[in-house]
Amino acid sequence: MRIRMTAIAMVAAVGVAVLGAASPARASLVTYSTTGTFDSGDAAGTSVYSDLANGVRIEFLGIISQSVNANPSSTASFGNFNSSGTTATTPVALSSGFTLDIVQTAPAPGGAVTFVGSLHGTLAIDQGNAYVQFDAPLSQSIANVLYQITEADNNTPGRANIVPPSVNGGLSTVEGLVTVNAVPEPSTMVLAGLAFPALLVFLRKKTAKTTV
Repeated sequence: MRIRMTAIAMVAAVGVAVLGAASPARASLVTYSTTGTFDSGDAAGTSVYSDLANGVRIEFLGIISQSVNANPSSTASFGNFNSSGTTATTPVALSSGFTLDIVQTAPAPGGAVTFVGSLHGTLAIDQGNAYVQFDAPLSQSIANVLYQITEADNNTPGRANIVPPSVNGGLSTVEGLVTVNAVPEPSTMVLAGLAFPALLVFLRKKTAKTTV
C-alpha cells in the first residue's frame, strides 16, 4: 500500500513539473506601433485625406509606441481619426481606400499585419456620417499575438465612425483587442512525452523488487 501511494505521489509530482514546463510564461507585455494611409484625396498615399477645395481634412494619428498587458487579452487603441481640420459647412462626399498597418516590436520575434478598409459617407463641421469600413479578416496574428479590430459602430463589425469636428474635438478611436496565446515549446512537449514512460518503468521495477 505504501509503495502504491509513493508511486502515485511521484507520478503527480512529475506531472505537475512537466505541465508547469509545458505552460510557458506568457509574454504578456505587447509593444506595437501603427500607421494609416489613404489612397485618395489631395494627399494620396499619406496619413491625410483632404479635399481642400471643399474644406475636408481627416488625418489618421497612428500609435508611435504603445505597450499593453495582454494577459491573456487587453483592449487597445490602434490609432485615431482626426477631423478637426474640416471647415466644410455643408456635407461633402468622401471616398478613399485606407490601410492600417500594425508593427509589433515586442515580444520578439516582431512582425507586421495589415488591415484594409475604405472611407465612405459625408462630413461637415456639424454633421457627419463618415466611416471607415474594414474588410475581413478582422483579426490577424504575429507569432502568438493576435490583433483584432473590435470597432463595430452601427452594429457593423469592422466599422469605425468618423465624428465631425464639433464632436470630441474631431477624434475617433479605432478600438481593438490584443491577445497572447500560450503555445508549448516543442522541446517541452518532447519532455512531457519522455518523462511519464520513464517514470512508469522505474516504478514498475521498484514494485517488482519489493514484492519478491
